[in-house]
Amino acid sequence: MQWERSPFLSCILLVILTLVLFVPATARAATSSSFVSADASVQTAFLAVHSAEARGGNVSGLDAQLNTAIGLIQSANSENSTNPAQATRDLQNATNIAQSVEAEAPTIGQQGASARQLQLEVSIGLAAVMVAVAAALYVMGDRISRRLWLRMYGGYVVRKVG
Repeated sequence: MQWERSPFLSCILLVILTLVLFVPATARAATSSSFVSADASVQTAFLAVHSAEARGGNVSGLDAQLNTAIGLIQSANSENSTNPAQATRDLQNATNIAQSVEAEAPTIGQQGASARQLQLEVSIGLAAVMVAVAAALYVMGDRISRRLWLRMYGGYVVRKVG
């Protein structure tokens, strides 16, 4: 055969064979790493949301965003064989959403901690007021009740019947 003897044709064939064998594998490896990166971003964001919720933050909006990111990853997984470009865009969008959720979570957690602290302070204040009113009524209740009775019934004259 002619191509076995020609070094130029042999080199061309070797280059084509190398491209055919390694280019699709490289593309799959990049897509695989994109999936791993997107999954890792969502997991990190989930941990940040969990921490914010533990601090008392309202994380319902962050949960909805994380669900959107997970949906994008799932659609990218199903689109990967038919439309790799769209799958890559979906993975990038999922990663961006997860990173924004991760960035917002500490602020939400701080707001929750502040709200919880305010609620605690209000509860302690109300309890202190209730104790103070109860103590005042205990100490001065007899005097207050007599004055009220005199104001209400002080003009009545009691006469002996009979």
